Amino acid sequence: MKERDTEIQIKQKEDEQKRVIDPGALIERFMETRESYIRALESTVQFLKDKIDLHEQSETRIRKSLDELVAMQRLSNTISTATDSVSVFASLLDLTRQVIPVEESMIFQVVEGKPEVKPFLPACSSYMMNSAQHLLEEGILDWVVEQKKTTIVPDLNTSVGEVGEKNFVVVPIILRNEAIGVYIIRTEKIREAVSDKDLMLLSILSNQAAVAIENIKNIEQLRRTADELKKSQAQMLQAAKLASVGELAGGIAHEINNPLQILLGHISLMGQGKDVMQRIEIIRNQVQRIAQITRQLVNFSRSVPQELEHELVHVNWAINEMVTLVDHQFTNRGIDFDLRFEDNLPPIRANKNYLQQAFLNLLINAKDAMPNGGTMTITTEFDGKNIVINFT
Repeated sequence: MKERDTEIQIKQKEDEQKRVIDPGALIERFMETRESYIRALESTVQFLKDKIDLHEQSETRIRKSLDELVAMQRLSNTISTATDSVSVFASLLDLTRQVIPVEESMIFQVVEGKPEVKPFLPACSSYMMNSAQHLLEEGILDWVVEQKKTTIVPDLNTSVGEVGEKNFVVVPIILRNEAIGVYIIRTEKIREAVSDKDLMLLSILSNQAAVAIENIKNIEQLRRTADELKKSQAQMLQAAKLASVGELAGGIAHEINNPLQILLGHISLMGQGKDVMQRIEIIRNQVQRIAQITRQLVNFSRSVPQELEHELVHVNWAINEMVTLVDHQFTNRGIDFDLRFEDNLPPIRANKNYLQQAFLNLLINAKDAMPNGGTMTITTEFDGKNIVINFT
């Protein structure tokens, strides 16, 4: 029994000795664990740093791309604000050169959804015309118009991969989701070097060109409409003038008949040898009177030009010419004229035809409004800034 107890005690002591931890081993294990932890931490930190650097680089690239797009958009506004074909194409070409090298380029029209070899400007080289014709015959232009996608086509006159390789970049010009033209660019840039960003920028420029082309068409239409309106206005004024002449014809004929009767009387007396020199002077005055009336009538009846021309007009003189034309009719109605013109009025810049027609209309309306006769008073004065005319 005692032997068994002794064995148990010995075993317990051995177990206790096993439980005793060696400090050196503990420190060694701790150092190994710490170094592993530090390496893992350093690796994590480096990973995070790389991620941050990559993010910053991506953000920088994105910001740079956005800045480039904004700058290009602002520059491309110079295209859409141009008001003539030459300026539009010049701005488009200048901005295109900021994207890719350009040997030559041209815009070709799309008519009713079909591309045609009709250049936007007359100054198109025969090489570009022939190349556009080839692209049309090969169906490439039709594909670009239908798909509304930019494509790159090798220039068959150069060999791919050789020095001097050339390509055509064919860009659809889109307005309101419809192709109105194709922009063909001949470039020395190889196909692989043309990036998606390049193609996107060229599309932006072409879309701005589409806006400009539409604006030019609208401006041309407005000009044609304005020309037609001017023509119609000139015809209407001429018709009104001829109508006025018809209304005044009786009075004008009487104005001419009076001096003619005087001429006949004095010529008859001259035949009798009475006061010949005095009667020659009277005849001269009456002839000048007839010439003046005729000249005023011819000047007033002259065809009105379509262009609204302005000239220096003396208001008193312009009114007096119209008064002369209607004087006989007013006299027959028992209407007297009281002309109170301020002397030395400054001339005004106006269209004489329209001004005299306005004066004549006022006189005719005044005559119709005075069936029982009366006095027609016309005054002119200068208030220091404007010439004031009154018909009362």
